[in-house]
Amino acid sequence: MKLLLLPGMDGTARLFEPLIAALPQQLKAVTVAYPSDKSFGYEELLPIVENAVPSGPFVVVGESFSGPLAVMLSARHPPGLCGIVLCASFVQSPLKLPERLRMSVRPWIFSLRPLWILSWILLGSHSFGHLGAMARSVVRSILPAALAARTRAVLSVDVTNELRACKVPIFYLQANRDLVVRTNCWELVKSVRPDAKVEMLDGPHLILQTAPTAAAAALEAFCENVTMRYK
Repeated sequence: MKLLLLPGMDGTARLFEPLIAALPQQLKAVTVAYPSDKSFGYEELLPIVENAVPSGPFVVVGESFSGPLAVMLSARHPPGLCGIVLCASFVQSPLKLPERLRMSVRPWIFSLRPLWILSWILLGSHSFGHLGAMARSVVRSILPAALAARTRAVLSVDVTNELRACKVPIFYLQANRDLVVRTNCWELVKSVRPDAKVEMLDGPHLILQTAPTAAAAALEAFCENVTMRYK
């Protein structure tokens, strides 16, 4: 089974390194990266994801920002898609703002880059070690215009209809100390897809990075289940 890994707001594959190192041999990671210098929202990023779809059976993992992209991909019915994993993610904007405020998000906001505060919010106590240094390095590599465009996309997104029409199993990985994506995001997924399964892991928002062994075990169990269904 292959895992198509869609990154969070950073849009790189670099932060998947801890998870990939923890995956069992039978799970092969295929990573996707988004342009760091383009002001792309979800519609512009979807073709990039589609072009990365591997041959044969696969599960798509949408981390945080990329959860909606995973659901949008399922609406295209790519051959081989066996399941969707939403990791600390959402299908509707987690923050309700008036349209004029959503559209007022501009690149200069991201030029400020309070990186230590950001890494603490995302990583908790892990922000002081190697992961924190990696996360800060990744954020520095992305142009503010790209981050602004992704933020505007998050503030406007709603893929509940696509989720409702999705025909494959849904698995939600939730972080119990997530300061970014709250419990109501999972509750909405559950209300739209009552058959969706959830597993709570101990850690902050970037749970694939801070608890890679537990996350890999959860992904392995889900993939085993959908492999039987695929056959």
